[in-house]
Amino acid sequence: MLKRLGILILVGSLHSTLIAQPQTIEVKQLIWGRDYQIYLQMSNDSIFQYDFDQLIMANPDEAFDRPTRFIFYPVTFDINYIDSLLLIRNKKDYTANPSAAGNRKVSLWGAVREEIGGGWVHFINCLLFALETRQLTLDAPIFLRPQSTWKPNPVTETWQRTHRWKYYIPVEHRYAIKEYKIRKKKNQLTEIESLPESYLQAFLHTTDRQYKKLLKKGDYRTLAKVDLIKLLLGAQYLGDAQIEYIKSRVLQSIQNYNARYRPSVLIFDRYNAAAVVTLDGPGYKVQKIVFRDEDMMSPEQRMQRINIIRGIIELINVSNNEAFKQRLANMYNL
Repeated sequence: MLKRLGILILVGSLHSTLIAQPQTIEVKQLIWGRDYQIYLQMSNDSIFQYDFDQLIMANPDEAFDRPTRFIFYPVTFDINYIDSLLLIRNKKDYTANPSAAGNRKVSLWGAVREEIGGGWVHFINCLLFALETRQLTLDAPIFLRPQSTWKPNPVTETWQRTHRWKYYIPVEHRYAIKEYKIRKKKNQLTEIESLPESYLQAFLHTTDRQYKKLLKKGDYRTLAKVDLIKLLLGAQYLGDAQIEYIKSRVLQSIQNYNARYRPSVLIFDRYNAAAVVTLDGPGYKVQKIVFRDEDMMSPEQRMQRINIIRGIIELINVSNNEAFKQRLANMYNL
């Protein structure tokens, strides 16, 4: 344990020496109130209030216990990362054109990653943002399957699993659940298992009727969790036209990204800490840290905890990078 702690402090210390790039709107102050509310003030004096129970809970042990598995936190993007993507987008035409894909066979993950860079967490966060902002909807006409009575001979497993679907993605709840159970039985849920448990619960318990109610209420955040899992379940059945369309919608959502989007706060309960975390090119990035018992800490204790938390984030980035390399190796049989 002491060895681990030493590594964390060392990595955290190295990270703290880096000079942050200037941002349009920066975190000015982070306050942990006595009412268990988190208050965040930005450099433009805008203030965000967070209910403790609604914040993202970070598990420090994941950095050690899951060295080859993706560790995903749904956080907002770092403005520098957005700027770099906008530079790429402005140089290209991403008008959704089904013929643009040609005969190129590529996975959804591979196609999106070509444009956004990064690893799996960048891919998931970008999909999530496109779904949450409704730039990408799973019932778009391009996802509709053509009506046909054709049946392969012999019957294939893919046909058996998808021929009743209205869309190329299992949009209907019963078909999505059926596909999920098949994948679970075959131990093929690696991507979905990397998501927070709340995402899976939202997916499992949101029927088509409940989905319509959430849509009417405008609860796009919950809908995005459900749609993300449906999209991952159907990704392997998408054609090039659908993949190109999704890529174009992801990049369009990035084009419209608002730097004033509500910042993400992670809770490190073990250290009585709350941290503002964003996602940039290399991975997760700590912007600000505050402690619930800060008044009782010495400057040395405070700095030690800061270094530990920064070290944990760095180790998570390393873990995700290793998992990313393993995924590439498996995909290309390296």
